[in-house]
Amino acid sequence: MSEVKYSLNGKSFKDFGVYVSDSLGLVGLLESKNITQYDWAEYHGIAPNLRKPKFKERTIELKCFIRGEDWEELFNSFMEFVIGEFSKSGTQRLHVEPFGFKTLPYEVFMKDEVKPEKTFSTGEMFATFSLKFIEPNPIKKVLKTTLDTFKLSYEIDSETEIFFGDGTKQTGRGNVNLMKDYSAPSYENSGLSLVSVSAVNAEYFEVYSVPEKSNAYQFSVEVTLQTPKNIKLYVIGRKLDNTYEAISSIYEVLPGKNMISVIHELNMSDYGKFIYKILDTYGNEIPGIEYENPRIETTEIVGEWQDMLGKEKIIIIAGNIEDMKNLQTPAEIIW
Repeated sequence: MSEVKYSLNGKSFKDFGVYVSDSLGLVGLLESKNITQYDWAEYHGIAPNLRKPKFKERTIELKCFIRGEDWEELFNSFMEFVIGEFSKSGTQRLHVEPFGFKTLPYEVFMKDEVKPEKTFSTGEMFATFSLKFIEPNPIKKVLKTTLDTFKLSYEIDSETEIFFGDGTKQTGRGNVNLMKDYSAPSYENSGLSLVSVSAVNAEYFEVYSVPEKSNAYQFSVEVTLQTPKNIKLYVIGRKLDNTYEAISSIYEVLPGKNMISVIHELNMSDYGKFIYKILDTYGNEIPGIEYENPRIETTEIVGEWQDMLGKEKIIIIAGNIEDMKNLQTPAEIIW
């Protein structure tokens, strides 16, 4: 018999003895943000600007009940399911599968305190409660894939959040061009570059601030090419003892501007200067290439990473997706 399936961070509600009796806010039109409007004295009524309406957050409520063989089992399941999952960092992934149709995914956080109403007895125990969620970034495009490595590229002027379905996320803006490898978590950069052009030699970029307690960094640069090409990014660090160490990664880039990056762990205080080089995969210079805005940023894993190798992944791209252009990916677009 068909049913509506609910899961949180990949864990079925039913595995914790939790059942949903009613749901509110999963679908339907969101509340609009304030609309700019003009009140011209020489015209009747008003003239609202409805060209690009923006919407508020989504509010979801699930009315639930939980069962257990006794009070202790019910209490432990409730604590593990509700308290345990929402004590994790970042938003949590809610999936709703209605009657075997396409999954409805949401990145949510808990809105209100959860207060179970208990029914005591000497045997089987039940309690009712409501889960009230906020989806802070509700306008989204949803992808699905079983690939453990896939490419994702698109163009957008505003900031988007990419939730990979493994508990981690990244922020994308401009010419987004990334390779997602599910064997390791994704890192989110700080947005603040730690290097500036050297006053002595324009080829060098000097580290002007070394954050404490950080050892993972994103090295990135914007590259412009006329034709598609496989290229290799080299970031060559000069240590304080005047020795050098190279960090490198290979990319397949598209025509136009691309932002390429590599994540690397190192002791930043051992370095003073960095050189950026973009070469082809044979180590040769590339005619006509332009690259600019070299950056080094601290990175961190946002969220609780889950091992999703060999499993189906639901990816959410959230933001002003109506402005997204040239989306390219082998993943299936389901919403």
